[in-house]
Amino acid sequence: MHLQLIRVRSGKTAKRYARLVQSFRRPEGMPTQRVIANLGELSDLEVENIRTSLKASRLGKTTVLPETPTRQASVLANLTYLDVGAAFDVWRSWNLSELLSELIVERDVAMPSADVVCALTIQRCIAPGSKLFAERWFPRTALPELLGVAPAHFHNTRIHRVLDNLDTIGEQMQDALALKYEQRDGAFATLFTDVTDAWFEGRGPDMAERGRTKEGLPNRHKIGILLLCNEHGYPLRWCSLPGRTRDGIALQHLVDTVEDKPWVGGRRSPTT
Repeated sequence: MHLQLIRVRSGKTAKRYARLVQSFRRPEGMPTQRVIANLGELSDLEVENIRTSLKASRLGKTTVLPETPTRQASVLANLTYLDVGAAFDVWRSWNLSELLSELIVERDVAMPSADVVCALTIQRCIAPGSKLFAERWFPRTALPELLGVAPAHFHNTRIHRVLDNLDTIGEQMQDALALKYEQRDGAFATLFTDVTDAWFEGRGPDMAERGRTKEGLPNRHKIGILLLCNEHGYPLRWCSLPGRTRDGIALQHLVDTVEDKPWVGGRRSPTT
């Protein structure tokens, strides 16, 4: 059996057709051929492949295709993943992006506020630094892929805009988080509170006032920070205070603020 090529000319156009033929002898012993299959027009490569296969078959061999050269993978970047992925999994387990999306209403943004807050939170846990540092840190991690956003959308202007929006929903977010904790772990058994401070190298914000810090550093522009959490360490209330606010006044203000909240119930004043 072999491949036969036939050229047919029609006017100025010539075509080549292929057919598979088989040689045999007539009853009287005369050799002749018969057409097994008409294969139509074939390319040079197809003709060569069929002839190679027929030759291998006549020799009792198997046709082996040449190995295709494998492309070597090239490393484009090394991205921080393991610690980022673990923190991102905790964030998702609490459905915090959904919560923020409900509280911050926005449309057709390149990077939702919830994703910006997620990135800033994970950065604060893993590699704390300034907002400008966060902008440089973000593209070097797997967060753009995990969040499905382009690294260029996480920039200083967007960060400040989102933080301003976050300030407007502070109390709503604190109430929503308290409800989420209670739904997951049940009623709170104990409440803990603490008052600390932070000071600034420069003048700081308007509420920063000169005074001695809790570390004993004198004449620093400082603010107070008040935190209330449950027995698991989950934050329930937090706020910043003018630097010279006394602890007793801060704690009393906290009690007055939360005593009517449904998650407080009949509990006594927060434990100091």
